[in-house]
Amino acid sequence: MVRISEKSYYQYKVKPKETIFSLCKRFNVTEAEMRSMNPSLAQGLKSGQKLLIPILEIKPEVENPVASTKDEETVVRPQTSPEKHKKTLYYSTDKPRITVLLPFAPTNVLGSNERYVEFYEGLLLAVDSLKNLGLSFEVQALECGSDAETITKLIQNGKLEATDYCIGGITPEQIALLSDWAKKNQHYLILPFSSRIPEMENNPYLFQTITTHTYMFDRLADYAAQRAMGTNIIFLKANTDDSDTRTQLLTKVKSKFQFVGIPFTEVNDDENLEAFSKVLSADKLNQIMPSPMNMQETNNLLTRLGAFHQANPNISMVLVGYPDWMAINKSYQKYLYDLNTIIYSNFYADTQQKNVRDFQILFNQTYDQNLLNMFPKYGMMGYDIAAHFIPRMVFEKSEVLETPPFISPLQNDFKFGTSNALSGAYNQNFYIIHYTPQNEVEVKVLN
Repeated sequence: MVRISEKSYYQYKVKPKETIFSLCKRFNVTEAEMRSMNPSLAQGLKSGQKLLIPILEIKPEVENPVASTKDEETVVRPQTSPEKHKKTLYYSTDKPRITVLLPFAPTNVLGSNERYVEFYEGLLLAVDSLKNLGLSFEVQALECGSDAETITKLIQNGKLEATDYCIGGITPEQIALLSDWAKKNQHYLILPFSSRIPEMENNPYLFQTITTHTYMFDRLADYAAQRAMGTNIIFLKANTDDSDTRTQLLTKVKSKFQFVGIPFTEVNDDENLEAFSKVLSADKLNQIMPSPMNMQETNNLLTRLGAFHQANPNISMVLVGYPDWMAINKSYQKYLYDLNTIIYSNFYADTQQKNVRDFQILFNQTYDQNLLNMFPKYGMMGYDIAAHFIPRMVFEKSEVLETPPFISPLQNDFKFGTSNALSGAYNQNFYIIHYTPQNEVEVKVLN
């Protein structure tokens, strides 16, 4: 049994040949109740699908329903009663509503939509925390698929009319449609899954939660230049894919070094690191900046550099890496510490922090599974976005709140800014993560 928003649910794994009708009959619930917490049912029922099935509770008197549903939508409403108003920081017949548009339904590609389901599951845990703080609001979840047609139908059918804030947009086509809707209706749209959104330039109703590469790389180039003074800079070149956006960072850093007069050396990577070893300095800190590469190539490089460092412990080194290195296999993580590695990233979750550990435990207890083994953690992303924007949404309509409540983020630190008066708001925060030789992790937020 799990509890979400003061309601109890079975977590059930669908068996072969079961139907919605048979499950409703078995658990003595209506189809509307079944769909209220399972938006993926809009695309049908499949074997192995995990469902939250409401547990009927005997109540002494009639209360307002927790959920009402229409076809593919789920609306989660807090229960209210006169005595609860004293503890509620916002209450009205016109409660603020946030709508979540995600591709919940399973597809033919195994696991392709699991991350979006996890995003929603994390969001629901934030919803529960916020309601425990006394906030009153509605959450609507809609199946958006992966095509533009589904979004068009939702808009035309009025499914978004009562929405104050909206989260979603998976593809560029979906984002374009939702951006037009947000601007036309003057409702806010939160875009969590892309860092390249052209509509941001002329739509003040958009929030992009992932820091743009252009903004981040400019600041990283400045940061690299500050750290480069008096050190020996080595760019370790390898075959790279020009379409890889990470290559833009090296271009920015080299241009910055040239502009401020910081010397650097470029050498080709080779299996035995012969060229690399010839340009190392014995009396300066050596900062090594390799070209971006896939994970297998990264593991190979870390192994070779780690062996070189063990054989030459008196040579001082710093290795500069990339965000995906945080998802590296544990057997290679020790090299990150040994090589004094610095990584930049939009996301960072410190598993030593109590709130992060507590969330992981709660997620497992609630959904009977761990977070997906991927980076970033979509469950944490959903939690952080809900914890940031729902208090803001409630605050804008509340006559009681003086400031929005604050919940510490797990993985995503937000600070929004605009590029011009008519643009949407970009997240300007990102992380510098330093794996020290003392087996510690130092984290700094840049913006």
